[in-house]
Amino acid sequence: MRVRFYIEKRRGEDGKLMTSKRPIYMTVAFHGSRVLISTGKKVDLKWWDQSGQKVQETHPDAVVINGWLNHLKHTAGAVWKALDSLSEKPGAATFRREFDRLRPRFSGRFFEIMFQFMEEGSNRWSTNSYQKVRSFYNQLREFEEKSGYPLRFDTLDKVFLEEFRAYNETKGRSPVTIHKMINTLVWFLNWATSKGFNVYSDYRRFYKLLGNTETLSSRVPVYLEWDELMQLYNYSFKKPVEQRVKDIFCLMCFSGLRMSEVARLTRKDVGSDELVVRRRNAIVRKVPLNDMAKNILAGYRDRYYRDQLALPPVSMVTMNKYLRIIARELGFKRKVSDPKNRELVRELHEVVTAGTAVQTFIMNALRLDIPAELITAYTGVKNDRRIGQLQQEMAEKHIKKFNELNISQ
Repeated sequence: MRVRFYIEKRRGEDGKLMTSKRPIYMTVAFHGSRVLISTGKKVDLKWWDQSGQKVQETHPDAVVINGWLNHLKHTAGAVWKALDSLSEKPGAATFRREFDRLRPRFSGRFFEIMFQFMEEGSNRWSTNSYQKVRSFYNQLREFEEKSGYPLRFDTLDKVFLEEFRAYNETKGRSPVTIHKMINTLVWFLNWATSKGFNVYSDYRRFYKLLGNTETLSSRVPVYLEWDELMQLYNYSFKKPVEQRVKDIFCLMCFSGLRMSEVARLTRKDVGSDELVVRRRNAIVRKVPLNDMAKNILAGYRDRYYRDQLALPPVSMVTMNKYLRIIARELGFKRKVSDPKNRELVRELHEVVTAGTAVQTFIMNALRLDIPAELITAYTGVKNDRRIGQLQQEMAEKHIKKFNELNISQ
């Protein structure tokens, strides 16, 4: 068997040699048969090393691309070794079928490099460690497919962590389990950083953002009281960005949608009486609209945004920044426990975030005696710890009413 790589060379309609983003192919020759396989990679003609059959070392992604080519070559060798031991000599169709079965499936650089991480570690790790990483690899692939969140090194930030945690909560996974999954991700990212594949460092904040496993399930939910929500809802801001932040936040308070879900809403997802939450064009759930939510959406009905979005795009950083500005402007100084430290007392405007919206929805739904199972259906989060925490908070406030009774002996 002989394996060779080459870059496509052909001329365009003008007769000139095409040089930009030319596909790289692999050929496998054996027993008079020749199989042509696309590597899925492209590179400008000037970067191709014809004699070395690889991308020139000076190319920015040379390590990644050449590593992938080597992996394909090793896969071809493994297929040939298995098929050549058969009594009947394999043909091109048999080889291609087995090669396609064994070659890894990846989505861009991230999964490609994670596969290299597993390949490198397979000779050093225990069987349990390898299976854990391989299982996590599959979970990440599923997360990207189901959530629609693109996994790249530059997207592994605070927004990713919020999306990933929320998605796994919908799967019924505990905070401790999610923490262990992040452990595996950080392990991989540290390796990728040391190899020069990753230059982004936001992931180093993941543990701080998650909190330690002892306090994960005791974080204090922060929410707006109904009169505070109505004060915000009825207030008109002069700055367009503040008005947009207010509208999106209030919509989340009235619907139970997370910010990442609101950010993906398109015009076709907004009906007259309900919102449709989708992931990869598949309907996840339908959320009924109350009159306040309808009124907010009506204000954007005749406006047009990129990708047919229903609402103007607002980043998480912008949302949290202006929420605190708005809350301070409206005088939201009610004393609340710090979300990360129950013993520390803060003013509401200091700790309000986009996540406050869903907690506001849950608390007001509980006060309206909406069953917890129905609230879960609205928010799409199974076993939502916040529901239990807010129920407990309500119970504690009600029990204190006994202290107001004048008990005479």
